[in-house]
Amino acid sequence: MKTTRDIRVIRTQTAILKALADLIQKKKLSAITITDLCAKANINRNTFYYHYNNIFEFLDEHKQIVIEDIKKVSEKNRTHSKDIHVDLCNALKNHPNFLTIMLSPNCDMDYYSDIFDAASKVTESFAAGTKDLSAKAKYTLTYCNAGTNAIIKSWILGGLKETPEEIGEIIWDVSSKGPFNLMNLN
Repeated sequence: MKTTRDIRVIRTQTAILKALADLIQKKKLSAITITDLCAKANINRNTFYYHYNNIFEFLDEHKQIVIEDIKKVSEKNRTHSKDIHVDLCNALKNHPNFLTIMLSPNCDMDYYSDIFDAASKVTESFAAGTKDLSAKAKYTLTYCNAGTNAIIKSWILGGLKETPEEIGEIIWDVSSKGPFNLMNLN
């Protein structure tokens, strides 16, 4: 099911993602059968097999959709600001069921590393114009990427309760002011 505007296909994809997000809370991804998934999604197995060979193919396709959404954020040509982090969080928030699946302890696949690698490109894009980054700048960039990913992961695991604007502001504040300054530590 490639990107489409067909409402039937979109409903089917959404039902499959929701069902998989529910099922993965109870058992390992590798133990979930197409029969389990289709029953939970209330779709016919033939419908699933018409579009996909297996669950992993479905997840790989959706992973690419999420990565494309993140790439759109990093491709915007602008200066480093809170807005880019808000845009990143908005892009991720559009995929709550997939995020639930990828961060589940029952997910056997390492999907989140690909997603977070793409998210790191957003922060790295600000240094792209700089020719020779110092070692300190490179380590600082690594630190900011890891911190951004940790905040986003915590937000996802917390149920995406805060708005993308709130999370974007937290990421921006930590990146621009430093965690020790924000916690009033010396």
